[in-house]
Amino acid sequence: MKVKTLKKTERELRVEIDGEGHTFCNLLQNVLLEDSAVEIAGYDVPHPLATTAVMYIRMKRSDPAKALERALKKISERSDEFLERFQKAIGNLQ
Repeated sequence: MKVKTLKKTERELRVEIDGEGHTFCNLLQNVLLEDSAVEIAGYDVPHPLATTAVMYIRMKRSDPAKALERALKKISERSDEFLERFQKAIGNLQ
């Protein structure tokens, strides 16, 4: 996955995410919207055959890049927790 900054201001961030589509971007959008400092979070996949998405974040206050970092960390932590619980459940079946 490659990330390219398209626009960055004090309260807005637009990045292009190469190699990702609806699956990851929808998850990222939902986690961003859990943050009370995020005013708007959305994404667009400009072409259905392309594997490039554009994520847009606008903040009520604070730095959008920090909100993106927090969201990515939260996704990583939740993934680790899911994997741990899954492995434990599978271990109980054997």
